[in-house]
Amino acid sequence: MCSFLFSSKEPTSDSNHLMVRRGPDTTKLIEVEGYFFMHNLLSITGKFTPQPFVEEEPEVVVMYNGEIYNAHGYDSDGKMIIPRYFQYGFRMPNHLDGEFALCLVDFYNKKIVLSTDVFATKPLWWCVEDGEIGVATYESALLELGFKKPKKIPANTRMLIGFDQNTRQYIIEETGSLFTFNLDQTKDSFDDWNEAFANSIRKRTENCREKIFIGLSSGYDSGSIACELRNQDVPHTAYTLTGTENREVLNARHDLFKDKNSTHKVYTLPEHERGSIVNYIAKNVEPFKNTIHSSSSDYNEYGMDIVDDHGGGSLAYVCDHALRDGNKVYLSGSGADEIFSDYGFGGVKKYQHSNFGGLFPDDLETIFPWASFYGSSQETYIAKEEHVAGSFGIETRYPYLDKYVVQEFLSLTPELKNSKYKSVLFNYLTQNNYPFCENEKIGF
Repeated sequence: MCSFLFSSKEPTSDSNHLMVRRGPDTTKLIEVEGYFFMHNLLSITGKFTPQPFVEEEPEVVVMYNGEIYNAHGYDSDGKMIIPRYFQYGFRMPNHLDGEFALCLVDFYNKKIVLSTDVFATKPLWWCVEDGEIGVATYESALLELGFKKPKKIPANTRMLIGFDQNTRQYIIEETGSLFTFNLDQTKDSFDDWNEAFANSIRKRTENCREKIFIGLSSGYDSGSIACELRNQDVPHTAYTLTGTENREVLNARHDLFKDKNSTHKVYTLPEHERGSIVNYIAKNVEPFKNTIHSSSSDYNEYGMDIVDDHGGGSLAYVCDHALRDGNKVYLSGSGADEIFSDYGFGGVKKYQHSNFGGLFPDDLETIFPWASFYGSSQETYIAKEEHVAGSFGIETRYPYLDKYVVQEFLSLTPELKNSKYKSVLFNYLTQNNYPFCENEKIGF
């Protein structure tokens, strides 16, 4: 979890006051040919390596935020970006496997490459106004620099911008996708999904210098992550907030921690502490408003501020305790509801923003991509976790949003998808004899 800003305008402390919380380890600012590059580092894996990365000849500068999991042979994963750019050009982001947002400036060829990952798990904003350009992790940084209408770069998007330093003109020359999902539904076994999920957890936990934590409810999503961490003997801390949770299931899960090198902590968030949490979020968390809607009805939750989000306050409470315990890497269950169930089952919507009630059709092209596949609740809940956890200097990783995990789900036959609520997780938990609440949408 880092943050960065690239601009023709010189950054100020005000433009960095929220972003720096994402990268508390060090801040580096350089100027190249009249453009400013500022990066805040949170060092989690590999060698401690401040950014930007600079190649002198030809002159290329890159900054990125996140983790790249196929950076084999490099002592810092970001060091692979420029060599991949020289190899693949504008299609370079397609060859990165990870959770990232990046900005690469090629001064020799007068090109700028901006890219999110497949689900835009790391935020990226940009703006061109009156001959000035700005690119930043947070919208607030660009607003502080005087830009009026920054735009968020969508999921699964790379942009190629041509620029002229003398005239200060910036033209979008090309856009593209990083990954194209195959919508053929032919696989009649969960085996490949199970393997992809195990690999997703493995690459998000191996070679990690910092301690890992999860939120643990009595539901499917966090339970499957906890189960796979246990299967792979990955030390971690699980935090549970009591409330509407199934205590029998939680107690059974708690007992499984006793014979492993991991810890399960249970808290009750007192209502009188909600006020201080809201104040913390208002002062330290990047503002963001919900964009939740349904593609099959006129239901929407546009405009609700993250300050008023009950789940954001709960996450802040967990992150505060996690950081006190020295944990800096959070494995999130985000995306499972959006991809594996659409907040419904068998055509019945469990929540109003469901798009098709979780009944996957014989032809996926008739619904793909549904509103919350990339946007809606997907975009909103990712932003909540990125902004809240990021304010504590905690990096969030998303095992269910691994492109291979999602692809393996899409490849299942409609019969397997529709066989159970969250069929892939039902099968996984049952196969591993891990306690869970069947057919219930509980917790996270």
